[in-house]
Amino acid sequence: MTESAKALFPQSAMSIPRPTDWTRHRKLAEEKIHVSPLPTTDQEDWKYLDLSPVYSQAFNQIWSDASLSQAPVEDLAAETAGGRLLFTNGRFDSDLSDISALRGGIYFSQLTETAPHVIKYFGNLATPDSSDLFANINTARFGDGAAIYVSKGQSPEIPLHVVFNSNNIGTDGQSITFPRVLIVLEPDARAHLVEEYCGSGKYLTNSVVEVFLGEGASLRHDRIQRESPAAFHFCTLRANIAKSASYTSTTISLGAAIYRHNPKITFAGEHAELELNGLTLINAEQIADTHSLIDHAVSNCASRQLQKYIIGDSAHGIFNGQVIVRPGAQRTNAGQSSRGLLLTERARIDTKPQLEIYADDVKCGHGATIGQLDADELFYLQSRGLDLNSARNLLLVGFAADVINHLALPCLRHRLLHHVIHKDQSLYPNS
Repeated sequence: MTESAKALFPQSAMSIPRPTDWTRHRKLAEEKIHVSPLPTTDQEDWKYLDLSPVYSQAFNQIWSDASLSQAPVEDLAAETAGGRLLFTNGRFDSDLSDISALRGGIYFSQLTETAPHVIKYFGNLATPDSSDLFANINTARFGDGAAIYVSKGQSPEIPLHVVFNSNNIGTDGQSITFPRVLIVLEPDARAHLVEEYCGSGKYLTNSVVEVFLGEGASLRHDRIQRESPAAFHFCTLRANIAKSASYTSTTISLGAAIYRHNPKITFAGEHAELELNGLTLINAEQIADTHSLIDHAVSNCASRQLQKYIIGDSAHGIFNGQVIVRPGAQRTNAGQSSRGLLLTERARIDTKPQLEIYADDVKCGHGATIGQLDADELFYLQSRGLDLNSARNLLLVGFAADVINHLALPCLRHRLLHHVIHKDQSLYPNS
């Protein structure tokens, strides 16, 4: 690892608590990151994302006892009561966690307390031999995380809620945490997971999520990223979808000064389905980058991806969406759409949808649009009695609703639509 990387990630992996079974993964990942260069804009995958603001920091992994206020979970308290895990600065918070509503056949616990039949899945998708530097750093350095295991044919009666909170107020320097989530659904199992990130102060979150769906399993996975405006957030998502399984992933990105999301979804069995949705709402000088890969490795599978951006002030949105249809993956049905709204002259979006098709019996399409709020629509709404801000809000809510309505919990949809409405003034700083 370069000297700058050593300064950025100074924590030794050997000092981090870990089960003995993970030693091999830790060692391989540590060896990999020591020979891996830091990403720069000279690399195609990082062409539009300058990480120098991250590299100029010195982060320390902390194990503080800072308590988490109830604010992040109040809106979901009733819907996820008895099915919640909370982590503060990388540590499990037993006082604010509660899994009392879960019955047998459903395992929802700290990753460091995971049973052997669950932990055997660890690291099988985000493998240490990959070229993903941030994923390897997580594997080498993470302290704890969440494990979700649903036995064959089982289904939790309530949504499962995981909250990762970083509190860097009153500490020296910048902190870094490495959340880890392992999700395993056995055949015909079903689950709904809400994964949430929040915090205060300046810090870096580097998370890895691994999803294994057995034959006929179904997972609804809602990810809410509302980090501190001064934070940095990197997430690696890896998912493997077996025969006849379905995976619906919806990511809402609101916070962080720099945000990078790398989902890679692989179809491992026929007749599987995927919906991959994302909404990014940023302003000031925020940067949000989504690099996705949907791998149709087998035939008779369907995927739909919708990525939307609302960009205000001097913010910068980036989308690079790749769909690969492998040789022999006949009768693939894949659609990809990227849509962006620029709300000021300084706002910017770089979008690059990609299709790589190596089979001839397929139905695939992709499209990208970037524009502004329609002046005629604004005029029409104002002519019907709405003021300018209300007219803007109505159009923004309509634009965002396509993604937000994929969220299953009404209270969560309401919270996010409220956020869109009340962020209007910050999106238009000169109003």
